[in-house]
Amino acid sequence: MVRYTGDPDRATTLPEILRTRAELSPDDPFLTFGGVSRTYAEMYGAAAQAAAALASLGIAEGTKVAAMLPNSTEILDVWFGAALLGAVFVPINTGLRGEGLRYIVEHSEAEFIAVDETLTETLSAAVPVGRGPRHRYIRGRAEPPSGYGSLTALLDGSHPAVQQGGVRPDDLASILYTSGTTGLPKGVMNCHNSFAVAANEFTRRYVRVRRDDILYTSLPLFHANAQSLTTVGSLVSGRPMVLAPRFSASGFFDDIRAHRATVFNYIGAMLTILAKQPERPEDARNPLRLAIGGAAPKELWRRFERRFGLKILEIYGLTESATFCLANPPDDIRPGTIGKPTSWSEVKIVGPDGTTRPDGTPGEIAVRSRRPATMFLGYYKNEEATREAVPDGWFRTGDRGRREPSGYVVFLDRLKDSIRRRGENISSFEIERTVNAHPLVSESAVVGVPSELGEEDVLVVVVPREGFDCAELVEFCRQRMAGFMVPRYVRIVEWLPKTATQRVEKYILREIGVQGAWDRQQEVR
Repeated sequence: MVRYTGDPDRATTLPEILRTRAELSPDDPFLTFGGVSRTYAEMYGAAAQAAAALASLGIAEGTKVAAMLPNSTEILDVWFGAALLGAVFVPINTGLRGEGLRYIVEHSEAEFIAVDETLTETLSAAVPVGRGPRHRYIRGRAEPPSGYGSLTALLDGSHPAVQQGGVRPDDLASILYTSGTTGLPKGVMNCHNSFAVAANEFTRRYVRVRRDDILYTSLPLFHANAQSLTTVGSLVSGRPMVLAPRFSASGFFDDIRAHRATVFNYIGAMLTILAKQPERPEDARNPLRLAIGGAAPKELWRRFERRFGLKILEIYGLTESATFCLANPPDDIRPGTIGKPTSWSEVKIVGPDGTTRPDGTPGEIAVRSRRPATMFLGYYKNEEATREAVPDGWFRTGDRGRREPSGYVVFLDRLKDSIRRRGENISSFEIERTVNAHPLVSESAVVGVPSELGEEDVLVVVVPREGFDCAELVEFCRQRMAGFMVPRYVRIVEWLPKTATQRVEKYILREIGVQGAWDRQQEVR
């Protein structure tokens, strides 16, 4: 029998979940990461020690605590330690650099940041010591440079236990920055109970966790999916989790077998990439029973299930919508759909004026919650963006879909000027700003184009100056932005199509696509 924590219909907090699980099953396995294993009691002990360490630095309720760390035990310790104090966790994408990184660190007002040793120079270049967080700690470096301390020493120190914060379910727990579509990144504010709602929906209603289940994720802990679904899902259900350092297509199923994992989460092109691996006689001989996530290609769905001996369950959501708000019922999964509303959500398809579209008619997917303390609390220090996203109590996702008469929703495309690549939302505005900073670029426009792996690749259309070189531009971008944002295609034009108000007509650029474009992947073959 699976021993869940608490009542799924009662609002709760991360500290309550952590404490209750440690009391219910202290010696049961919680985490496997590389060669490290932790029980629930050990997890809670590490979180309490992290809370004491943070408190020794003056971190308290409401303080912003940032982490720019890869998957590791330390990112869990910082997150859980902050939660116990009532501090606000700010996870930062480890691929960020330059202006994008600087903006998030400074905008979040983080007073503490933990950074991996491989990213120290990146952080210092974007936010020099003396600006931004007062407390900087490095993971994995015995002798930190000036301005930094050792995260290992901080977390392993003998700090006296502290009084933990009196956290409420609707208190702010985290700020997760998601790429804007026409501007700077927005900090999505989520409360404590939103993690509990997502985890309970995931484990109880959709995964329907069994006594022998082992949850597996290779997704980064700086994203909501791995946090809410796998990590907090393990805490509420008592089933262990396996955390992979990163997604590796070639070693994925070997790792699954080694850890006897039964459920894994996917996003973006993961299923397509796995399906492109050479077929092996043992493909179906694995312990998996379920793959659950978003953006499974309809044409691949059944072939993938047969080859690997599992079921695919498609869900849909955003960081703003408690990770997922639509899901296929386990007893009636329909390939090509993103499912029906979850127990807490209401979903409708609306036109530009907010009126509900009839079944079968495309429109924007809009969501609202039936319960308090579930959907996001707004965008941090950005009331205008919050009003635009939730003009009438319904959150506008920016995604285009249609509702079938059966109640299932079909995802069609994105309304926002955003690009989805390898599970990442990319702002064309951010890329354009960097590209336009190149001395030989007059102006540019960035759009997403279909990728053979599913989702999209990045195309930049450039009006160049004399001497412009495509490979040089890509290298220029590579040094100034996250790797997943670097354009794959560069197309040179004499002018950009524009409206009378000088807005670039990006639909024309998408229609032309990659015709005549330079492809950096072809250049390296």
